[in-house]
Amino acid sequence: MSKKRIVSLLIALMFIVPLVQLPAAAAEAEPVELELFINHTWWPLKTWAGEVPEYITKQTGVRPVVTVAADMQQLPLMLASGDLPDIIYCDNTGNMQSRLADPSLCWAWEDLTAQYKPDFQWDEERAKLYRQEDGKFYTILNNYSTKSELENSPAALIGVGSPTLQRGLYEELGSPQINTLEDYFNVLLAAKEAFPDKVPAVINTNWIGMGQTSSMFLTQYGLDYNGFSLDEATDTLQYYIYQQNRLDYYKYINALYRNGLILPENFAFNNEDESYQYAYNLECFSYIKGSSATELNSKCADLGIESDWFDLNVALGYGSTFKIYERNVGWSGLYIAKNNSNPQKTADFLTYLFTEEGMRTAFWGIEGTHWTLHEDGYPVFIPEFNDPLWQDAVGLTEWGLLSGTWVTERLASYNPDDEFILDKLRLSDQAKENTVYCSAVGLVSPKADSDEQIILTKLNDMVKNEEVKLFLATSEEECEKAYSDMLARAEQLGVKDLDAWANEAYQTAKSIMED
Repeated sequence: MSKKRIVSLLIALMFIVPLVQLPAAAAEAEPVELELFINHTWWPLKTWAGEVPEYITKQTGVRPVVTVAADMQQLPLMLASGDLPDIIYCDNTGNMQSRLADPSLCWAWEDLTAQYKPDFQWDEERAKLYRQEDGKFYTILNNYSTKSELENSPAALIGVGSPTLQRGLYEELGSPQINTLEDYFNVLLAAKEAFPDKVPAVINTNWIGMGQTSSMFLTQYGLDYNGFSLDEATDTLQYYIYQQNRLDYYKYINALYRNGLILPENFAFNNEDESYQYAYNLECFSYIKGSSATELNSKCADLGIESDWFDLNVALGYGSTFKIYERNVGWSGLYIAKNNSNPQKTADFLTYLFTEEGMRTAFWGIEGTHWTLHEDGYPVFIPEFNDPLWQDAVGLTEWGLLSGTWVTERLASYNPDDEFILDKLRLSDQAKENTVYCSAVGLVSPKADSDEQIILTKLNDMVKNEEVKLFLATSEEECEKAYSDMLARAEQLGVKDLDAWANEAYQTAKSIMED
């Protein structure tokens, strides 16, 4: 072939090549869709959409197709059928976490990454908490940080719930000092007399009774909210209703009721919206959810109601009964179904979320666009960050709950320009001073369908029913008797056997924490 012919062919190819489709490896691949089932009916984000999710998709090549549980029966039915979605996110309601930690149902995470992401290393300080009897872990729960992480992050504030009051009414009373539980009680008595058309206090429906993790009165009395409590003097566990100061807590709530400072309806509301109405309509002097002034004022403004709610910002009981037993070992976690449609891309998605960048992106947004890191270790956000509508639009911050640590989560709410930041720092320091770190207690959890789980379920159901009798007792003596009766019923249901098992499990858990 002549040189002239070769040149002619090359020139022709220059025009043809751009018209030829590039090989798949050279083109940007379409994201892989994976099913993501959220077993929390309240989850606000229904689709994987917005600037932040799209950024995560770009980094991982995965676009989750989100399904939020319509009720708490969906996941058990999926388990029964054996047909699970690719990825499941759930807490331990209904013992789902212990059920899913099964090699026939879900991937052990180190097996998944060993096969599909061999260079990735899991954080053993977190992973070891969730290893099962086979020595493998099937999830890492969000919302957990080690003691050292907490202590080295002063801007990761420990929230201390305090009552929210109407400022104008409080000032009419002379702005009396409120430093103790007794002080607060006396102010409510004064409010009852001065403002007979107002309910002295309304307790958020979700913040009273068994299992309410954030009930400020539990913290003020140094109490756990469910499961097993630690007796520091003997380093042993007991079912939580036996904890010191428990009866004093019941007496306090009961005294609020007997003195007309809270409504009997408070224990019969069907949902928290019914309790909120008293705050939104300014029908109560104090609302008890725990530092909720910003929330209440915002809602009142939306309703066209002028309000002046403020948070007391005082750790009631500080210096006496105030104490926090930090049993936290995480809350909710991701599980990877064994029948997963694309384990490789799932491994890409999972490992990215558990990098520092992934956690921060999912919780805080895109670095340099939505936040920058302050030299003191906390994120400085753009002004829009505090707007819930903006957060929903860009896909924040719920996706951060898929993997984030407690510190990552708490830093998202740190605002150095908050007018109450000094109060919050003081409260956080007081909380840290009075925190007993005992994550080993949080590892003590009966297996699904075990004898211990059956006893624990019966005890929990009993407490839910019996506690109302203590709250609504007609006298202090009746409250004391109802408490005694509740303990007697607990013994009948096998609490001593449960405690014996718990203490054996506790010793095993301590050895895990100390490894």
